[in-house]
Parts: sequence; structure tokens; C-alpha cells
Amino acid sequence: MFIDSFNFVDIQIPKFNKLDSFLNTCKIMKLSAKVKFFLVIAILGVNTSIGQLSFDQLMSNGVRADEKGQFDEAIINLNLAVDSKPENDMAWLTRGIVRIHMSDFSSAVVDFNKAIYLNPGRPKSYLYRYIAYSRTENYQFAFGDINHYLGLAPSDTLGRVYRLEIALKLKEYEAVYEDMIWLYKTMGDLFLRDYLPILSIHFDASRKYADFQKILFGLKQINPSETLIIESLIQNTYQMGQFELCLTQVNESLKQDTQNQNLLKLKADALFYLNRIDESEAIYQTLLAGAPNDGDLMADYGHCLLQLERYKDADIWLSKSIKSKNATPAYAYLGRGIARYNLGKIGVACADWERSLLLGEKSASKWLEKYCQ
Repeated sequence: MFIDSFNFVDIQIPKFNKLDSFLNTCKIMKLSAKVKFFLVIAILGVNTSIGQLSFDQLMSNGVRADEKGQFDEAIINLNLAVDSKPENDMAWLTRGIVRIHMSDFSSAVVDFNKAIYLNPGRPKSYLYRYIAYSRTENYQFAFGDINHYLGLAPSDTLGRVYRLEIALKLKEYEAVYEDMIWLYKTMGDLFLRDYLPILSIHFDASRKYADFQKILFGLKQINPSETLIIESLIQNTYQMGQFELCLTQVNESLKQDTQNQNLLKLKADALFYLNRIDESEAIYQTLLAGAPNDGDLMADYGHCLLQLERYKDADIWLSKSIKSKNATPAYAYLGRGIARYNLGKIGVACADWERSLLLGEKSASKWLEKYCQ
């Protein structure tokens, strides 16, 4: 180390308002890197006695400063620790962690690279480099690191959660399956209630229903009676367009819970698409009796009435649905336009179809082209 042979007292320290102006002056004065380093220490008000500390003391000081949010001081201590023992991977790893806390992710990756080079068998280096890569959206590199980390520490719950989340983002569904099964076995229903809805939203958006079905079957093998799994599996079957199978699954589950509203809704929907409209309409009526302000139910019931050619009733219920600000207004406007067209109200029907198309219902275009030119 150069500290013992360097006479800090002999340097006259100029005053600077900003660190940038100090660095510019250093450049003009052509000061050496060592002199610049000690001037920074003095300007930041750090005790110069740190130069006499042992490696372990520097590491400890760096960690304590990091915990207090004193990142500049932490870096100064850890810089000295790295200089003192450049072959020590923990010095590089610890400095990289501080740099993550400073949101200096690129520099953190450099430190983690060095730590891994020095000691490729330390799991935490891969975990923290995964975090740095994730924060900079380098997801493929991050995925590689979290896989390597779990290869070294397969029982780490947080690591499994990290991989599950990034695997879902990258659509690496084999990893999603493995981690969902492992985490459900390890953490139980509390984990399932938090993460299964996230998976449902993802697979509904991506329409990768077959991949989701595989995961759900795996979860059901662990706990065949878990309602959340059963309902998700039935919903997924419905989304895949397997309406007969969906109806069979619903009827089986309703034997255990005859008043389950979610299952009854799925049954009504499946019957609708199987063109068993009278049965579907009866269930929608029952559901609306229990939830008279549910705008989405109103829209479904209105479309059911369209199939029964009860256009006046359909107009009433679809208007109620639109007024309730339901989650799928485009669907309701489409149906009301059809009802009004069949009631001879072509002008307002076209207005409904235009609104439906603007809200994202692409099928409204064919009604506009056919009847509203």
C-alpha cells in the first residue's frame, strides 16, 4: 500500500464548491491519482486515519456506512480494501453491492465480474449480478445468472421467486413450472394466493393456455382439493375453447359447492357457447338476482337475450350494463347495436357500433360496413 509513504499533511487543499470543479482543477494541475484520492478524502470530510486500518476494519467500515446510507464513505473504505487485497472476492462483491444501492449498476456488474473471476463458486456473486442486470433490463443475462445461482443454492426461496418472475417475463415456461411447483410445496397456499392470479393475467394476455394448463395440472397434483387451482383450471379450459370439457369440470366441482358464483358464471358462459341458450339464460338470471349491480353480468345476459331474439329486453339490459360502467363496454355497445338494428333503430345502432369499434371491438367493423354505409 502507498498510504504509509505518502505525506498527506504537506498538501495545500484548495476550497471547492463542487466536486466537479475540484476534478477539473486536478486535471489542470496534473495531479497524480494518489494525490487526487487523498484530496477527495479531505473534501468529503473522511478521517484520514482510515489509511492505517486493516482489511477487516475497512470492510466492516464499508458495510456499516452502506447500512447508514453513507455510500461515498462506504466506497472509500471498500476502495482501500480492494487495493489492499485485490485477490479477495468479498471485497469486490461488497463494493458491487454498495454500487447497486447507489443505482450505479454498470459499475456494480464490473465488480461482480471480478468477484466471480476470483471465486466462481460463491453463489451470492451471481445473485447480485442478477439484480444489477435486472435493473438495467438485461433480462437474458439476468436469467443466466439466476439459473447459475440456483444451481449452487437450489433451496433458496427468494432465488426461486426471482427466477419465477424473470422466467415469466421471458416466457421461459419450463422454469416457471419448476419454480411454481417448488414454491407451492415449500410455501403453501399463501404463496399460491399471491402468485396464481399473476400467472392467470399473464397467460390470459399471452394466450399460452396450453402452457398454463400444464402448470395447473402440476399444482393440482400437490393439492387436488384447492379451490383456487380448480377454478383456474376450469377457467383455462374455457379460454382454450374446450366448452364441453369445461362444462364437465364445472358440474363436478359444483357437487362440492353448489352456490359457487364463479363456477356458476363459467357454467353459464360454457352453455352459451354450446348454444344451450335457455339453460344459460336461467343461470344468468339467478346470478343477477344475487348481484343486481354487476355490469358485466348484465352484458352477458343481454347477449343471451339477443340469441333468444328478445331484442327489446336485450336493449334494456345492455343499456343498464353501459350505464354501470362495466369492464367490457365495447362488448355491450356491440350487442346493443345489434338489438337496436333489429328494432328498426338503424341510426342509433350505427352509433353504438362506432363506439364499440373505437373501444376495441374489431367485430363491430363488419356491422358498420354491412349496414351503415
